[in-house]
Amino acid sequence: MPVEQDPVPGRSGRWDGLIAHLHELRDGAGCPSYAALARLITDQRIADGQDVYGARIARSSVHDAFRYGRTRINVDLTKELVRALGADPALVDRWVEEATRVRRAPTAEAPTPGPAPVAGPGPGAVALLLLGCLALNLAGREFVDFFELPVYLDMVGTAIAAIALGPWRGAALGATTNLVGVLGSGWVSVPFGLVNVVGALVWGYGVRRWRLGRTLPRFFALNVLAALACSVFAVPIIVAVFGHDLRTGHDVITHLVDDSIDTFLLALGFSNALTSMADKLISGFVALVVVSALPAALRRDLDLVAVSPPPTGEAARA
Repeated sequence: MPVEQDPVPGRSGRWDGLIAHLHELRDGAGCPSYAALARLITDQRIADGQDVYGARIARSSVHDAFRYGRTRINVDLTKELVRALGADPALVDRWVEEATRVRRAPTAEAPTPGPAPVAGPGPGAVALLLLGCLALNLAGREFVDFFELPVYLDMVGTAIAAIALGPWRGAALGATTNLVGVLGSGWVSVPFGLVNVVGALVWGYGVRRWRLGRTLPRFFALNVLAALACSVFAVPIIVAVFGHDLRTGHDVITHLVDDSIDTFLLALGFSNALTSMADKLISGFVALVVVSALPAALRRDLDLVAVSPPPTGEAARA
């Protein structure tokens, strides 16, 4: 795109020529997402010796660097972007020199402001989602108990909350589920709250910190990890609370396994891992579908397969 031509109708930003070059580099690199570019810059800074926390850059800052109509630019950040896109940062100096030579005539039409960035969820939206997740957990538990199924389904809401709102909000919801569950299941529900909390922490940190939600294979592995972590905590609680007297659905699987494994504890652990695996895969992938359908404010900045960041600014008009 020639520097002398305004790349966006109605825009006459002094730096539009430079930004046009930046867009061309991004297109040539396969159009990586702004979140991916933010991660690359962070990695570059860490490799250059910066502190881990000081090296972080927000996706919105990267997006803003590509916005036409700017009156100022951050030359250092622009060079980091060029480097992340696989080009020579020295190009930026040449682009800056071009921009200083080009003087655009003022246009009569005022720039059209882009849509405001998507704000974070308000307290009302968070509370409504948590209530819905709690109801989903309790409904799943009642469904399983009624049909005596060999799964749990009382952590679907926990997975949704942990992924959409963060691990500790998900953990709070999981603990609340088991406290409220006392009304239907009795005091025995309370110790299993620890299992619900563990699942929330694995799902929440798995997606938000360990990047295990970026692809379907990684997300599958995340659910397997959640299942195994929950089993590690669940089996001792089951033995302490129930002994050999298990729920009907789980009793069938345990005793089928017990025919091949003499030790009841090993049979229980193996059968619990199997049922937990099925349960967490169902819960995790249902949560993936639900989170993908949530309003933009409740899923922004999620690096999760099937979830695209909500468009803002120029990206919304592209």
